[in-house]
Amino acid sequence: MFDLRSDTVTKPSKDIISSALTAELGDDEYSEDKTVNDLQEYCAALLGFEAGLFVSSGLQGNQISLLIHNEPGNEVITLHDSHIKNYEHGAASFLSRIQFRDVEHKDGVPDLNNLELILKKSKVHKPLIKCLTLENTHLSSGGSIVPYFEIDKINQFAKENNLYVHIDGARIWHAIIEDPANQNYGEVCDSLTFCFSKGLGAPIGSMLLGNKEFISKAREYRKILGGGMRQVGVIAAMARKALDGREELLNDHTKASNVYLSLESELSKSHLISKITYKGTNMIFLEINTDFNPLIFINELYNNSIHAGLINEKTVRLVFHKDISIEDLEEIKKQIVHSSSKF
Repeated sequence: MFDLRSDTVTKPSKDIISSALTAELGDDEYSEDKTVNDLQEYCAALLGFEAGLFVSSGLQGNQISLLIHNEPGNEVITLHDSHIKNYEHGAASFLSRIQFRDVEHKDGVPDLNNLELILKKSKVHKPLIKCLTLENTHLSSGGSIVPYFEIDKINQFAKENNLYVHIDGARIWHAIIEDPANQNYGEVCDSLTFCFSKGLGAPIGSMLLGNKEFISKAREYRKILGGGMRQVGVIAAMARKALDGREELLNDHTKASNVYLSLESELSKSHLISKITYKGTNMIFLEINTDFNPLIFINELYNNSIHAGLINEKTVRLVFHKDISIEDLEEIKKQIVHSSSKF
């Protein structure tokens, strides 16, 4: 079975698991776990921040950031299809007691004129806006890379309007690996999260980055949210080992590109699939014609050894990751074409 539902389904390699056995441990509640401390400092330096905090998940990191950057009743500008709004089980309204203000975008890049209009309207009987969030790579548009220079422009706009900028960078390394010259994200946002368990291959964990004051507050909120951790260096060691292999993400991009180029031709006359989307990273989206139920297609794929998932009510997502080999691709393409031909 080829599991293409997500890059979270990857299994940690023996090297990653072995790294936990030799980790130098301490009590992270007292900031005494050397392996965790080293990882936090390493990640902060990599991305140009003052400090970092190891958290259990990207969702936890995102929600801690919203708690720090906002007060109850505030409004947060976000992309209408962002992960932080749509795929975090309503955590923001439950924890921060904020609401979201949607902004339209093109492949994860919001329009500055639209942002300016939103802020203008918010001054008249509307909630106070103190924060905007971005997402890189942007999941719902197909794993699009948001160019660094666009983030820089948005951050400049935010600072001119006294707004904080948080980046949900769950898959930030997919963007950086394609543009390694621009990874100084500490210069273009106030906080950022990225995941070790998406694509990189670690079993758990995310990193939250910001300045020293922000991370000091974040440590307190992590505790409040039940994220106080002890000898967590066993996990941090695996995260570091996984991060050290980040160059391999390029292989995942190559796999997705290979399959996309083949499917684009093979499925061009398909009655089932109306559109194929590939945005240069590790995902392919297959948009299903309105005449068909995509769940039936997913079941057909499953019967032909491909486990796929829905990203929305009409779009099937295929995610390529380290557990899919180059040798697997011909069989995957063959079975996708075969499954689609049944309709």
